[in-house]
Amino acid sequence: MDQEPDTEYKPINWRKIFLSPKYIPWHILGIVILIATVFITVKHDEVVEKLRPWSEKVRNLPAGWLIPIAILIIISFPPLFGHEIIALLCGVVYGLWIGFAIVAAGTFLGEIGTWFAFKHALRRRAVKLERTNLNYGALARLTRDGGFWIVLVIRLSAIPAHFSTAVFSTCDVNFFFFVIATLLSLPKQIFLVYLGVLLVQEGSSNNVIKTAMFVGVFVVTIVMAVWIWYKMRAIKKVLLEEQNDRRKAREKKEDIAREEQGPTWI
Repeated sequence: MDQEPDTEYKPINWRKIFLSPKYIPWHILGIVILIATVFITVKHDEVVEKLRPWSEKVRNLPAGWLIPIAILIIISFPPLFGHEIIALLCGVVYGLWIGFAIVAAGTFLGEIGTWFAFKHALRRRAVKLERTNLNYGALARLTRDGGFWIVLVIRLSAIPAHFSTAVFSTCDVNFFFFVIATLLSLPKQIFLVYLGVLLVQEGSSNNVIKTAMFVGVFVVTIVMAVWIWYKMRAIKKVLLEEQNDRRKAREKKEDIAREEQGPTWI
């Protein structure tokens, strides 16, 4: 039986993270991404309208549909963002079904690329993170023990796809499970594409439809995320208990070894 790996879960030192000079560039990047995300979320109609002429020019190019697919693949790698805007534009320019096909293809290929990038380039870092970060360790244990259905629920939840893909790839989740769960979660993208279609349609009823869609998708993804959070909370307790048991066993083994050596005379 394989020995449980040593872990060192410690409370996060937020003071060190926020005040350490080496983290300042990451703080700036995070603030910029947060501001851009909030702006795009609140002003997505205006952003789409500004980008619409450029998108229509792309549509008229030979094989222009490959350009949004390429963009979606590129922005699948964290910390890049903008997936929602591209999906909305595809709905505006290409319509519902062609737009959905483009977004689904770009999303799927992007997630596969992210999987292999983390699988090979960042695996050592992920292993260390799993043994020191309690949240990451809990999600990793959940995905390993939960099988396909947990992977699917995580893909359907509000947990960012970039983060879950990184965890799946570095925690040896079955690649076939990941592919099937990703394919089954692609219909989420039709929601964004359809919103793009509604942006170019007139009628007050569209506002009601958009609001209903937002509320419905938001509630489903949040409910799944909360369920996963409760699962992770229970696993965190188990991980801390296992760590404590290993520490006690190691201390007991060291005490026995010292007793066998006998007193040390100086």
